[in-house]
Amino acid sequence: MRHPFVWTGLVALVLAACGPGGGGGGGGGPTGCSLSGSIAGSVTLDPANCNPYRVTGDLTVEDGGRLVIQPGTTLEFAQDTGLYVQGHGALVAVGTASDKILFTGASQVRGYWNGIVFEQDANSFDNELKYAEIAYAGADQRWSGTSYGYYKAALDLQARARLKMTYSTVRESAGSGVYVDRATFGADDLRDGDFAHNTLTQNAGFPVLLYANEVGFLDASNDFSGNDAGYDYVRLSGSYDYVQTQTWQKLNVPYRVLGEVSVDDQQTLTIAPGATLVFEQDAALWAYGVNSALKAVGTAAEPITFTALQPQKGYWYGLVFNDTNSADNVLHYVVVEYGGAETNPELKANIAVISSGNASSQWIEIKNSTIQHSSGHGISVAQETTYNADITTSNSFADIDGDDFHVQP
Repeated sequence: MRHPFVWTGLVALVLAACGPGGGGGGGGGPTGCSLSGSIAGSVTLDPANCNPYRVTGDLTVEDGGRLVIQPGTTLEFAQDTGLYVQGHGALVAVGTASDKILFTGASQVRGYWNGIVFEQDANSFDNELKYAEIAYAGADQRWSGTSYGYYKAALDLQARARLKMTYSTVRESAGSGVYVDRATFGADDLRDGDFAHNTLTQNAGFPVLLYANEVGFLDASNDFSGNDAGYDYVRLSGSYDYVQTQTWQKLNVPYRVLGEVSVDDQQTLTIAPGATLVFEQDAALWAYGVNSALKAVGTAAEPITFTALQPQKGYWYGLVFNDTNSADNVLHYVVVEYGGAETNPELKANIAVISSGNASSQWIEIKNSTIQHSSGHGISVAQETTYNADITTSNSFADIDGDDFHVQP
């Protein structure tokens, strides 16, 4: 029999070939191989040697270790086990369109195994999943320590982890498909264009949980639909991090916003035509600080929608422009509705431009847009605000409890 893997510097990895009746199979090799423990050197798993590989206990790629999984390989995980990557350890699972790599539970039950976890600072540039599938994971209830509290996910990227993930599938998770933690020193969890052409479907929770500064790395080519009822959203939190310059693409599901999302000084958040943002109760989207900007330019055919999770006036705060005179504060062909949660009657509006005395002037342009269902004003602006002269005539206002357009005293 051929040796079931190639290795250098292996530490505490247990691998045993099962005899006849060991189960699993195919791939032209012996049926069944079991492994668990730690990888400190380099290990390659090849389906010609064992298929499936049976993971009987937690498998950890340690700092400096490397696990390479060849196309066509299947890893079957025992109940409540998982695959963990640490430090500069690397997981390289690159399949092909015809020979995908499968990570699955020994039983086809949601939450049968924990999933794949890239621990905090697991930031090897070699981490990659391509033409890979993760199924029936999400057993482990983890603690985010931030907005999401306890959560379950099949694929977990902790702070400052890195992963390139393309043409891959996450399905049948007992929780969310993917969790992406906030990055303390910037958006290092994902790199631009490196989360693309993936399918996250048939999961018990949201396809993706992440923080606002990571959202721009989600490519429009991903499919996030087909999850359990009420979960077809990319759920994002604005807590703890300001958003740096990026674009939020039009996805095939809406964004769902938890808390307050704030665009940082000198940074611009661009929303692509056709995107929909759904705000949870008391959520908000702010351009906060000198030259921070929110640029939402839709088209007549593809307007941008800012709406509430529940169609109730005052359900969320609305769009807020605070102390910013950026020329990129532009809203064209947008729908803004069900805002006005602010208690200050001057600032209670679907769209508010405010001054805290830190900037001499504010600037905004709003055209060809629909402002409706506000528990306060439609648009409320500070006296120092410069705005387009046709702001009251080029936009449509409906069901506004206050003024359509209000200038603060």
